[in-house]
Amino acid sequence: MGTAFMRRTIVLALGLMAIASLLTAAYVRCSKAHDSSAAYRHSAQAQPPADSKDQWTGSVEQKLWGLMTIWAEAKFNFPYFDRIPDVDWDAKVQEYVPRVIKADSLESYYDVLMEFAALLKDGHTRVLPPWMFVRPGYDHPPLELQALGESFYVALTGDTPEIRTQGIIPGMEVLDIDEVPVRTYLKEHVLRFVCWGAPQADEAIGLMGILSGPKDSRVSLKVKDPDGSVRRVSLTRNSTDKDGKPFLWRFVRWYMVDPLIETKMVEPDICYIRISNFGGKVAEEFQKVFDRLDLSVLKGVILDIRHNPGGNSTNSYSIVGFLTDQTMKASKWKSLSYVPAYRSWGQPTGWTEGDAAVIEPREGKKFTGPLVVLTGPGTFSAAEDFLVPFQYGKRAVLVGEKTAGSTGNPIHVPLPGGGNFMVVSKRDMFPDGREFVGIGIQPDVEVRPTQLDLLRGMDSVLQKGIEVIRNWASYNK
Repeated sequence: MGTAFMRRTIVLALGLMAIASLLTAAYVRCSKAHDSSAAYRHSAQAQPPADSKDQWTGSVEQKLWGLMTIWAEAKFNFPYFDRIPDVDWDAKVQEYVPRVIKADSLESYYDVLMEFAALLKDGHTRVLPPWMFVRPGYDHPPLELQALGESFYVALTGDTPEIRTQGIIPGMEVLDIDEVPVRTYLKEHVLRFVCWGAPQADEAIGLMGILSGPKDSRVSLKVKDPDGSVRRVSLTRNSTDKDGKPFLWRFVRWYMVDPLIETKMVEPDICYIRISNFGGKVAEEFQKVFDRLDLSVLKGVILDIRHNPGGNSTNSYSIVGFLTDQTMKASKWKSLSYVPAYRSWGQPTGWTEGDAAVIEPREGKKFTGPLVVLTGPGTFSAAEDFLVPFQYGKRAVLVGEKTAGSTGNPIHVPLPGGGNFMVVSKRDMFPDGREFVGIGIQPDVEVRPTQLDLLRGMDSVLQKGIEVIRNWASYNK
């Protein structure tokens, strides 16, 4: 590529940067209630371009326009630049100019855009390509992995001849993928393109894409059996399970397949309620289940949101109202307020702040006894909003692992070729100002699943929750 051409390209890029910055204000919006997981409902299907101008042509101008759109929207809306001091956003976009120009296909172009957006390291900020979350023609083996400490293990398997004949079982450690250490493979093939929140979320939710590849191709895993012997297994990237349905990871299944509410009595006087997600009519479904409960016999309730990917925080707050007789406070927020005159005077960017949302108890039947909420790194978005009033108001004891550390109300902006860029628009925190985005909400009682749990099919987190209920006075302090 000649020097003159590169000079013209940089000039064009800088011009587009200026134009894009003028359009930014049109997209700014803030809301206390958000449906930040709505994108998951579109799953694997590519979405058609919203407008004829978004049709893919592959021109240099179009490629640059997509890159500059991401740059401008993030520059004026993203509220967490202080979390990434090593990222000079203006310098980075100039580094990516020749890379987007060089991209010779829609897929390679979006790979570059996704990598650029991932520099922001936020679970609600990313490029969604036209194919959304599953690349066309790609699949994965019927296998779910789980990070436990510094190692990775098989958590769940499908029931296929390939799985059975190779003796692949939950609790088996996975040492490498195609002769690359698992953590290195995860960073290079998944996290380079998308972030899910805090590091624990990247390793929990990000693992979903780690075995993905061209359908029916093979992937090699070095595994360690429970007896310590090491061997290599080979799996076909075909998620079809014994029943002919695709094998889904829990994070996906909870949002797209499973009932919104599932309940059972784990003890004669302790009710377990799993809330799969906070989308759709979850509040109505919860009310149906709740109103059938005989509260007079209950010594405690355990809510499970360990793989709940979120939904709408309004729904989550409605459910909180069933479980308290006191007014409670949820998250407060702030959003960037850009005033050009302040910039001309060298003053810092201002903020617009929103008070903590107030949650009132529901009218009628309420449960006010011992309450435990099970959490994990797959507790994401509106599911974390759900936890804030419980922990801040000391209404429940949180048991399990630190949450994903990602919530917010993202702006969605179309990109050339049919994809879009979503960028978080507000900074959420506890009513007292305590931050949890990028960090995660720390449980009151930390319990980490173990390899033995996987081998024996045990749920040590749930068992701890039952123990907390039985010894409520000792834990509810």
